[in-house]
Amino acid sequence: MKSPLSVFFSLGDKITKGDPIKQMDWNYYMLWIIFLAFFGVFFGNLKHFIEFQQIANLGWALFGMAIMWFQYNSLKQTYAMRKMMREQAKNKAEGKDVPLEVESVDEMMEGFK
Repeated sequence: MKSPLSVFFSLGDKITKGDPIKQMDWNYYMLWIIFLAFFGVFFGNLKHFIEFQQIANLGWALFGMAIMWFQYNSLKQTYAMRKMMREQAKNKAEGKDVPLEVESVDEMMEGFK
C-alpha cells in the first residue's frame, strides 16, 4: 500500500503525464490563479479601507500587495522558462538541436574576480 504522501506527489504526474512542458504550463497557470486571488485580496481590502478607514484593511491590502510582488516575479521567471522550454522543444522537433556552449573552468573562475 502506498503512503498518502507518495499518492499526493504522484498526482502531478497524472496531470502532466511526466511531460516537463505540460508541467511548466500547469505551474504557470497556477501562478496566475494565485496572483489574481491576491489581487482580489488587495483590491477588496483597499476598497474597504477607503470606505471605512479601518487600519486592519490597509494592513491586509499591503499584505496582498507584497504577495502580488513575489507572484509577479515568479510569473516573470516561469514565463521566461516556459518560453525557453517551448523554443527548445520546437528546435528539437525541427532537427536544430543546438548544443549549449560550456565555459572552461578558467573562464568561469574569471567571473569571480
